[in-house]
Parts: sequence; structure tokens; C-alpha cells
Amino acid sequence: MKKIVTIFTALLLMGFTGLAKAQPVTPSQIIQDDIQHVLQLAKKDDGKNAQAIRRQVCDYVLPKFDFTRMTALALGKNWRSATPQQQTELTAQFQALLTHVYASTMIKYKTAQVIVNPNADMQANASSAIVHTSVTLPSSDDKKPISIDYYLHQGPQGWTIFNVNVEGASLVTAYRNDFDSVIKGQGVDGLIQTLKNKNAKLAAAS
Repeated sequence: MKKIVTIFTALLLMGFTGLAKAQPVTPSQIIQDDIQHVLQLAKKDDGKNAQAIRRQVCDYVLPKFDFTRMTALALGKNWRSATPQQQTELTAQFQALLTHVYASTMIKYKTAQVIVNPNADMQANASSAIVHTSVTLPSSDDKKPISIDYYLHQGPQGWTIFNVNVEGASLVTAYRNDFDSVIKGQGVDGLIQTLKNKNAKLAAAS
């Protein structure tokens, strides 16, 4: 779980604006612009308006994720064995879980320093890209930059994220191990219920 939370410190530092394909922007430019926007919102937190600021950042960033693809990757082979109804419910619950974890960490890292590699790993006219960034957290005792890679693909709504890799740790892989364990013991419906229970506890504590 600690690895998952660490990965989420990266998620608050980016948002992916759904831009039309005709606009001459690159994935790296999109990330750079949206990181600045998210950090500017987070810095408005004065200790009294944290809930409102978190809601603004979530509203801005979360629609930029491809949650269906993220859920499918997190489920792995179990995604194919789930019914369409189960897939829909799993996606909704996974999105809610990511939202809760994200909202609990974003304000904490509002002073992070981010360097975005101006060149994404992608071929000409490619529909997918990897953007490399380096993040330093001033509040951390270890000032060594954290390497964060964002995996994007381009669809009808523009560039969206479907995975993030922090120092070699993949978000979807981290969840896949947990999800697979639950499914082996309780089935897909058991995982859905586990996620519902976890989301209910997080909502009650917020």
C-alpha cells in the first residue's frame, strides 16, 4: 500500500487536458502546462479551504485519466473473465478509490519541483507516448529527484493517461497484485465488494 501511495504523489503533479488533435501540442507540453495549473490550484490552500481546493484539482485532473483502460490493466487476465456489468462496476469503484487516495495526498505536495523532459518517447504520428519527468519534494528528507514516467494514448478526447511509473514501480501492476489475490479467494464480485467497502471507509473518514 505504501508503494501505491508513493505513486499517487506523482498523480497530483499532472493533469492531461483533452485537446483536439488539430492543436499543435505534444504530450510533454500538455503535461508541463497542466502541472503548473494543478500546483497553482493546490497552493491556494490556506488550511481552511482544503476541501474546496481538492475538489477543484480533482475536477480538473481526474477526467483526464482513461479509467476503463487503467482498470483493465489492473485486472489483467481477470478483466476478460468479468461480465460487462462487472467491468462497469469495477471501473467505477477503481475510479472512486483512485479519487480518494489522490485527494488525500495532493495538497501535501503542493511545493514539489517538477522538471518535464521536453521530448516524449514516441514515433511520428504515434497514438501513444511516454513522458519522463523528475520530481523533487522539498518536504522530504531525501532531496534526490524522483523519476516519474507517464504513459499516454491519444483517442477521440485527446491525450489521456493509462498508467504511471515511479522509480520502476507501475501503478496498475501494484494494484494488480492485490486485485488478483482478492479474486482468487472471493471472485470478481468479491473484489467489487472489497472496493466498495474500502471506498465507504475512505469517504467516512474524509
